[in-house]
Amino acid sequence: MKMKISNKKYNFIIAISLCILLSGCSWFGDFAEPENDSYEAGKKALNEGKFELAKAKLREITPESPYYPQAVWLIQKVPFKKGIDAYEKQQLEVAISEFSKVPLHGQDYSEAQHYLNQINYEMLYDQLRIASKTEDLSNKDAEEIKFNYDIVLITKLVNIAEKMGDSKKVLESIDIVISGIKHSSSRSQTEDFLTLLEKIVSRNKEKRIFEKALNFLLTDFGKLYQQAEFRPQVFQLVGNLKMELM
Repeated sequence: MKMKISNKKYNFIIAISLCILLSGCSWFGDFAEPENDSYEAGKKALNEGKFELAKAKLREITPESPYYPQAVWLIQKVPFKKGIDAYEKQQLEVAISEFSKVPLHGQDYSEAQHYLNQINYEMLYDQLRIASKTEDLSNKDAEEIKFNYDIVLITKLVNIAEKMGDSKKVLESIDIVISGIKHSSSRSQTEDFLTLLEKIVSRNKEKRIFEKALNFLLTDFGKLYQQAEFRPQVFQLVGNLKMELM
């Protein structure tokens, strides 16, 4: 008899528990988080590029609001969005300022750093480039690109290209280094550029980089060989490149 009563009590408890659970699920299902006008207005303004309005609206949301974490997240995206907008408009100084504000822990930090490197590379390249009109009268609009052979700026350009891991930019910067060797006006300048070329090929393992450097050295070998102080360095560099390409 006691066993039957116990079983009835047990079944009764289970049934009550199920009812509570089912009614609870129904209650949670019917509950909808209220909309927040400031949050919606801020999100809309951010998407439309109205950055100051977006920040103003999102800052109206108090820490007690369930929208507060999302509002903080959107506010942290404002510098990145402003940076993109400025970069597309070629307002590079503004873009640098905004990308630099992206927080280290932010979702867009890595991409912001990529843009900063891209902008710094472009600005350095433009600073180094000297466009001079060709003397060919039949092609007056053609331009021959020449460079300001500042070893400090060119080294910075190479470092940025390598930091970005952009092989196209590394090859582009090697062209400037090679041009620097060809147009060198002093022994020390030639030495600086040869040393920089040596560092580039030692830090990069891409075949195209080896081929470009080796092709230049072999093409201009006679000129470089005439300068006795550079022969050991050139011989070693040629040998290393040939070994890498074997």
